[in-house]
Amino acid sequence: MVGARVAHTPDELREIRALLLLRDGAGLGDRGIKALVTSFGSGWLALRSRGIQQDLLAPEADGPPVSSWLEKGFEILAMTSPSYPSPLLELSDPPPVLFLKGKRDLLSGPSVAIVGSRRASGVGRRAAETLGRVLSGAGVTVVSGMALGIDGAAHRGALQAGGRTVAVLGSGLGVVYPASHRGLSRELAAEGLLISEFLPDEPALRHHFPKRNRIIAALAQAIIVVEAGQKSGALITVDHGLDLGRDILATPGSVENAQARGSNALLREGARVLPDPDSVLDELESLGVLRGRELLGKAQGGIEKSVPSGLRGIWRVLSGEPRYVDEVAGLAAVSPAEALAGLGALELGGWARQCPGMRFQRVG
Repeated sequence: MVGARVAHTPDELREIRALLLLRDGAGLGDRGIKALVTSFGSGWLALRSRGIQQDLLAPEADGPPVSSWLEKGFEILAMTSPSYPSPLLELSDPPPVLFLKGKRDLLSGPSVAIVGSRRASGVGRRAAETLGRVLSGAGVTVVSGMALGIDGAAHRGALQAGGRTVAVLGSGLGVVYPASHRGLSRELAAEGLLISEFLPDEPALRHHFPKRNRIIAALAQAIIVVEAGQKSGALITVDHGLDLGRDILATPGSVENAQARGSNALLREGARVLPDPDSVLDELESLGVLRGRELLGKAQGGIEKSVPSGLRGIWRVLSGEPRYVDEVAGLAAVSPAEALAGLGALELGGWARQCPGMRFQRVG
């Protein structure tokens, strides 16, 4: 996670240190800090209002080791910075300081959260991965929490189609949790964006995850729930999203799947039905989250890059209209056996769908 030092001006450093001191020593909580900053206009003026006259540009022996964090390549944003994500200021308790690693520009433009169960089924993981791939390929940033199950699958799909994905962590940026996602974390830092409100060395504590879910909800214009149990943390994200006026969508699951009971309950309560991952762009356009079908060209280009090179010839001859295997073979100039094998691989990867009568159509 070590990278080039991110430059900050003296005024930025002063503000970051002031907000960190308020966060860690004043007993205010994020809500109280927002109120103080709103009243006084900045973190350092709020700090002075409480009688703290610490030299915020002095050596850091008695304060937060900001210079050390910057040396590790982390970017730090104060809530008063023009670069701070404005949707987070809609929260009653926005994080006073954010730590970032990766491409900050992913915080601009349309974004959608994909959340769900850590113990997701294979069907759920494939749906989340396809959603991530379709959205990222269309220029939509996929926001999730880098957890096991649905989160990780959504990030991986987005990385396959161009890397437009943001992971909001329940630990500091210097701590990879879960440890099995170390490789995914490196990919996200290189191609996407990692965000945390926690100090870089803070571990992943149980109470961190419900807290970070408000950030996921605020950064997204819509929230898609894929397989959530009745007590899933994904439902906390939904609650925050509803408070913020975000659109909620859910994929229907089997009544026999315990990990879909929460998401199925959302559908009964009025969440928008997402019948299959391929319809997500249409659904988001109808909600006003996306503008115009010009995104489809980007989506197909992004998805094609994710298709293994040996299968692209077959994928290209597919369309939205189902085609028989022999027709695909003729158009792709391969034998029917090769076409069938390729179509099976495309279906397993989420790039094609089998329809009745052994016909196949393109996904995306």
